[in-house]
Amino acid sequence: MIRRLFCLLILLSLMRFAPAQVNYEAFDFRQVDSFAKTIKYEHDYLKLVNDLTTAYSLDVYRARSIFRWITDNIQFDYRFINSGKELMAPDCENEPDCIGITREWENNYLKKILRTRRATSDGYTKLFKKFCDLVFISCEVIPGYARTKPYQVGNSMPVNHVWNAVMIDTSWYYVDITWAAGYCTEDEESGKLLKYNKDFKNYYWLNSFDRFSRNHYPKKGFFVERTNFSKEQFFNRPHYYSVEVLENITEILPRTGVIKANRNDTIHFAIEYRKPVSQIQVNSNIFRNPSLWVPVTVSKRKTKMVKDTWAEKKQVYIPFSRKGDLYQFDYVVTDNSLYYLELLFDYKQVIRYRIRTGK
Repeated sequence: MIRRLFCLLILLSLMRFAPAQVNYEAFDFRQVDSFAKTIKYEHDYLKLVNDLTTAYSLDVYRARSIFRWITDNIQFDYRFINSGKELMAPDCENEPDCIGITREWENNYLKKILRTRRATSDGYTKLFKKFCDLVFISCEVIPGYARTKPYQVGNSMPVNHVWNAVMIDTSWYYVDITWAAGYCTEDEESGKLLKYNKDFKNYYWLNSFDRFSRNHYPKKGFFVERTNFSKEQFFNRPHYYSVEVLENITEILPRTGVIKANRNDTIHFAIEYRKPVSQIQVNSNIFRNPSLWVPVTVSKRKTKMVKDTWAEKKQVYIPFSRKGDLYQFDYVVTDNSLYYLELLFDYKQVIRYRIRTGK
């Protein structure tokens, strides 16, 4: 009994003094970022990694230098995605030297990415892991589910994306180089990707699982740390319309993105938002506020956005209370055909919820 009590006290002590995750949002990486942009690839990725990292002793700065070089130099290969082709890794399970065959294939694959400066998410993650491995930074490739569309709230989906987990100072952090580097525009009718736009997003650098799981969730068997957050809970998260929203929002109520409500029910919202908000609005499948700004042609190649005075008169606003960063307001369900609610802060789409009514 005494031995068990002693072991329990030791365990509690270790838990109490275990190192907590560092919030790297407060770190200044400007010098590292500027340095990484000066490094040139000279057809030798061992030299490239050495040039990117030897100036730094801390893993966080070495990983950042690798991360920023890749986001700045590699573009998303949307043409490969549009072609419908699949990446064909060697099928060599029955070969005596399968490890060597796979290693050679991956080496050539990474060299091709560096030569063409193009990659899919698989290429981004493999390149980041390879570079981290070369400087002894623990890094894993994580396949899983990634949500990008409003209609995905409350719906299951197949595995559709891949990203990295990297260990810095005994803690795991999550990195999505593909999404950090930029984005593609998409044809709404065909679903084809149209153009790649370089647009760096720091949100996808060294994030905690709690924040990262708003739109990423690992495939079963690819967890690098224990969590009580289930795949079903992930599918039921609300949709966030932008990285700006992800950086500033914390939802308190409702606690899920799928809300069960019937006619005459009141839905209470309590949301922390770290930017001042003057107006709150709600769009739904029953009512949408008309667009306040419309494009007007100035010349053959130029348009500008002007305020629509008719639309301005038709705007409907939600009364709310504010205490610091906490905004609270209510929405009364008036129709059992309500399917979704979309919140707007100062006319910008912020977050979308799925409504399930009993009807």
